[in-house]
Amino acid sequence: AAAAPAAAPAPAAGGTTVHSTFAGTVEVVDIPVKVGDAVKAGQVVAAVEAMKAKYEIKSPRDGQVQSIGVKVGDEIDSKQTIMTIG
Repeated sequence: AAAAPAAAPAPAAGGTTVHSTFAGTVEVVDIPVKVGDAVKAGQVVAAVEAMKAKYEIKSPRDGQVQSIGVKVGDEIDSKQTIMTIG
């Protein structure tokens, strides 16, 4: 049997990915959580700067931070996963 293609790391089973809500490029300015932290739906898990204003990125669900794919200072777009919450 052929091995599955290793295109991009898939989130853990049941994980929900968190992305920027902006269409353009934004800068990550804060990540107040770390891997392993328990988070609640609506809790601020990251902040980005767009057009000289800071915007909060909130968790879409209750869970635990499984992975963080960016760091403060990174420039990202809406396709890049900020973190995975499971």
